[in-house]
Amino acid sequence: MAMLELIIFVATIILLVMILNKLPLEKEVVKRLSHDARQLDKDETDNEGTGEGDVLARADRLAQAGEYRRAERIYVRLITQDPQVATLYNKLALVYLGEKNYKDAANALEQALQLEPDNDTFYNNQGLLQYQQEQYDEAIESYEKSIAINNKIASRFMNLGLAYFMSKKYRKAADVYEKALIIEPHNEEYKRLLSDAEAKLK
Repeated sequence: MAMLELIIFVATIILLVMILNKLPLEKEVVKRLSHDARQLDKDETDNEGTGEGDVLARADRLAQAGEYRRAERIYVRLITQDPQVATLYNKLALVYLGEKNYKDAANALEQALQLEPDNDTFYNNQGLLQYQQEQYDEAIESYEKSIAINNKIASRFMNLGLAYFMSKKYRKAADVYEKALIIEPHNEEYKRLLSDAEAKLK
């Protein structure tokens, strides 16, 4: 995209110089510059993959690498092409979350949940968003909704426990850490968190 903007800038400068020098401006020159700019944009799109799956995979890789702006552009383009795909809004929300753009993350998650109101992953991510903003009571509610839909993922109980702990609800935190350990009994992190919560009860 930066190269495209550079070509457009150069083309503008050439046109300006020709006008200032009162040189004849050939239509072919304008057409060639315009074609070059369009071709560069097409090449950039082609590099993202030919199929929608390839493009989505590229966006996911960019997001994981922390290249949030580039990932955001691809997700937004895919949403424009098919605005009914809830997971795209969820992925976009995670990009915004990585940028600490909490308002847009919340809007994207709200759209995802409107499309799929029973998606446990979306509620978990909503809880993560709220937790990062220190909205612990709201995070607890979101994590509980996630667990009510799917209670087989230990990390969801850990997330809920962290929100309880930050709300000084240490007994509840310990209880959900124990549930996480039932699912993953050898997880040292969960054991440490349980120990921290129990220490607060003494």
